[in-house]
Amino acid sequence: WGEQLLLELEQEARPKPAPESKSASEAHILEEFCSGYHACGGKAPQWSATWEGGECSAVVELSLLGVPHKFAGAAKPSEEAAADDTARRVLWYLQCPGYENAFSPDPRAPAAVGKEIPAPPANWANDAAEDCALQMAERKTTLMRVQNRLQQAFAKQLRPGQSVWEWSYETDEEDRSWPARCRATVTIPVVGRSFTGAWVRGQRDAQIEACGLVAQFLSEGGELPTTLSKGELPR
Repeated sequence: WGEQLLLELEQEARPKPAPESKSASEAHILEEFCSGYHACGGKAPQWSATWEGGECSAVVELSLLGVPHKFAGAAKPSEEAAADDTARRVLWYLQCPGYENAFSPDPRAPAAVGKEIPAPPANWANDAAEDCALQMAERKTTLMRVQNRLQQAFAKQLRPGQSVWEWSYETDEEDRSWPARCRATVTIPVVGRSFTGAWVRGQRDAQIEACGLVAQFLSEGGELPTTLSKGELPR
């Protein structure tokens, strides 16, 4: 940001104020501002919105000096109002002419009164698609790790081509939500053991529940009953 300020001072590159129009929304003003703001590199803001309890929250992502930044506003009754609220905050943050005094820092905020700046939320820079991809990768890794432990533990008992485990699934036929409640059972044929996980939503999560029991079985040296069940169907 220091280099950006010097650039603005030397080149007088501060973008011109957005046209004052009663019909222009703050979201549109932000887009116009970013198109002429050097720090944005000519990249347009990217918007997303979430609904909860009948109110909408808007999130805008900007590229500032090549670094992705995300900003969120207050929850509003409509997506348009939520986007304008978020845009107004960003325009103030970037000190767009006309918005310099739109907000003031909260003197009671943890970042203001604390000796150290609070850590950001986990995965704060990731979007929903990235989070979903990370979760799927972690789940797949969990399954592979447990499967490898089983193969190593019972390598001598396995016949050529024999699978180390077998899976079966139950679904709650009365559940109309998606993904439906599911419970997985994994059987380890070479030791005659079965493990049934808790009822959860989705087949993949059901596998993870059952895998946790298998991992516990391996860690405790196999001191579990022949059929291990965890959890009952929630109502």
